[in-house]
Amino acid sequence: MTHPKPTTDPGRDGVELQLTDVWRRLLGRDDVGIHDDFFTLGGHSLLAIKLTVEVRRLFQVDLTAADLLAAATVAELAEIVRRGTADRQGQLVRIQQGTGGSPLYALPPVSGTVLLYPPIARAMGLDQPFWAVQSLGLLPGEEPLTSIEEISEHFIEQLRTVHPEGAEWNLMGYSMGGLLAYETARRLKARGERVGLVGLLDTRITVEPSADPDFALRALLWRGLKLELDIDWLRGLDPDTRARALVERAVEAGTMPADFDADRLRRMIDMYQFNLDALAAYETRPYDGTVTVFRVTDRSMEGGTLPEDLGWSEVAERAVVVDVPGDHFTMVEPGQVEVLGRRLREQLDPASAPAVAS
Repeated sequence: MTHPKPTTDPGRDGVELQLTDVWRRLLGRDDVGIHDDFFTLGGHSLLAIKLTVEVRRLFQVDLTAADLLAAATVAELAEIVRRGTADRQGQLVRIQQGTGGSPLYALPPVSGTVLLYPPIARAMGLDQPFWAVQSLGLLPGEEPLTSIEEISEHFIEQLRTVHPEGAEWNLMGYSMGGLLAYETARRLKARGERVGLVGLLDTRITVEPSADPDFALRALLWRGLKLELDIDWLRGLDPDTRARALVERAVEAGTMPADFDADRLRRMIDMYQFNLDALAAYETRPYDGTVTVFRVTDRSMEGGTLPEDLGWSEVAERAVVVDVPGDHFTMVEPGQVEVLGRRLREQLDPASAPAVAS
């Protein structure tokens, strides 16, 4: 039987990302999108039973047959899961289960979310175990942490719950996430733990705070929600009205789940500002180990001459530079991310890197 080619929307929050990973494994295909029908893609009763087992294991939510029939897409099923885990969702998101080997942990950029990481994980190969952790403060009842040091400590606590005993720690992060990966690696190494890859995806050693008072709003609007709206119009709205307007338009555009609410969006905007403040106060300390800087080849956006290793040899014992195509934003987008994934895999495990020319 020939099944229709699905869409490939990877997920708009941690629940959708993890459900997509489950579907990909159960259905044996890597091109599952959040709006594709489980049964149309080849799902059947036996796989449906396996799906309920996986959902119970991941989210502690019991699904019924009626649930699966009424919610046959990832997006619809995610709404049921979110309702059942409202008080239990944590920061950890399993992007890709993989089949063994050293897991890779991705730490969040300034948005606090982990939505940019699934394409990177897929580009590394479906056998690569890949976890990501989102910032504290995005979910109801959570209070954001206010320093890079506190955030790193919290991430270590979270990651220990899934990290194999005695295994090497492999960390990476895009932009601000690279600073979090660095600080986390530094703390683990100081405690005598084995640290392998510390991947810094176009991360500078210092981040200058933006003078733009609307930076957080612009970043969320254009990079997160992918909406083109007038900033002056948005600025003129009171916070509640602004949040409702953004949610309405993002849901219409498909960049937010249908059950997203204005309170959650306000937390996302606040998260940008909390993380920017934490960055501004962070002092980068020495690290007795190696960092790998994934350096973009298109540097036209940098507005000046930066060191080849973005300054990391000043604090790390050794800084390795790996060139990847694109600029700071396009390096994680289709057309460029495929090479980034291969380069990451090569640095993590040279023996298992796919022999594909760039």
